[in-house]
Amino acid sequence: MSRVSSLVFGTVVVGIVASVAGCQVQASVKTKTRYTETNVVREDTADWGGGPIEVKIEGVGISLNGGVTVTADPNATKVRATARMLAMAFSEEKANADLSIAEAKNSFTLTNSGGGVTVSCGHGGSHGSSNGGESGCELVEVVVPTGSDTQKLDLKVLSGNGTLTLQLSAATLSNLGTNSNGGLTNADVPATQGATVSLVSEKADDIAVKLPADFAADEVILQADADKIELGPFSDIKEGAGAGGRGQAGSGLALLKLTSKDFAGSTGAITLR
Repeated sequence: MSRVSSLVFGTVVVGIVASVAGCQVQASVKTKTRYTETNVVREDTADWGGGPIEVKIEGVGISLNGGVTVTADPNATKVRATARMLAMAFSEEKANADLSIAEAKNSFTLTNSGGGVTVSCGHGGSHGSSNGGESGCELVEVVVPTGSDTQKLDLKVLSGNGTLTLQLSAATLSNLGTNSNGGLTNADVPATQGATVSLVSEKADDIAVKLPADFAADEVILQADADKIELGPFSDIKEGAGAGGRGQAGSGLALLKLTSKDFAGSTGAITLR
C-alpha cells in the first residue's frame, strides 16, 4: 500500500512517495525558477492637480528585496510608478511564467479619475506550475509630487509582502495613511502643521519612523507591546489619546499614530528616530 502527497513551500515543491509495507521513504525536491521583467512603467499623462493619491499593491507570495517605495520628489509634476514583475515556475515551464507575468502587467495600472490618482497592481493567473499568488509586482517604486501649502499631499498606501519605504521628508502633507500586510515599514515623514499620519502593520512587523528633530504633534499614539516601543530622541513625548503629544499644540501634526498589530501573540517594534 502506498500514498503519494505533494507539498508546496515557497519556491520548493517537495514530492514524497511513502511505501508503508516496506517502510521506505523516497523524496525528491524540485525548485521553481524566478522569472522577472523589470522597468515596467506607468506614468500619468497629466500633471498632478492636488487630488488624493492611492497606491494599492497586493504584492507576491514570496518577495526577494521587494515591496513598495513611495518618494516625494520636488522635481516631479506627475505621478509615476515603476515595477519589477515576478512569476515563478519550474525551469521547463517558462512559457507558463510568461503568461502569469503578462496578466499581472495588465493589472498594473495608473488611473486618474476626478482629480485623484490610483496606482494598482494585482496578480496574474495560474498556469501549470506558475501559481497566480506568486505572480505580480514584486517591487514597485512610486514617485509623487511633494505638494505645497495650497495643494497638500493626501496619500494612502496599501502594501502586500515586502518592505514599505516612505521617503516623504520633502512633502507637505494633509494626510498619510498606510497599511502593510507583511514586512517592515520604514518611513521618513515631515511634521506638516495640521496633518494626520497613521501607519499600520497588519502582521506584527516593525515600524521605524524618522521625524524632524523639532517635530510637534497634538497627539502621539503608539500601539505595540510596551517593551517594543522606543522613543529614541523624543523621550519628552506625552503618548496616548489626549495626553498632549509633543511641542506646542497646533504647531505641528494633528495626529501621529503608529500601530503594529498583534500577530501570533506579539507585536512588532515601533521605533522613532
